[in-house]
Amino acid sequence: MSLLHISLQDGFLNDEVIIQVNEEEKFHKSQVKTRFQVGLATSFETDVPDGSVNVKVTLPEKNLTQSTVLEISAPTYLGISITADGQIDFQMSNEQFRYL
Repeated sequence: MSLLHISLQDGFLNDEVIIQVNEEEKFHKSQVKTRFQVGLATSFETDVPDGSVNVKVTLPEKNLTQSTVLEISAPTYLGISITADGQIDFQMSNEQFRYL
């Protein structure tokens, strides 16, 4: 097992966000809003099995859903943002994200 850190970063504006990890709901919250001064809305952690992990993000009010598959063997950091053109963007890192 490894720790998966998920950060909801840029582009969230009072959104309902649902995140499933390997088809299990791990996060469901309304009114998610990015703090533009730091580029972060919220974050959470969950234990995941090593190997392929499917992360699915849904913003039901915006009719957006996007998935990504991560190969995990150590603590992993996943940043999720909403782009200017309204798409879900994933950024994976082996190091913790830095916020001001």
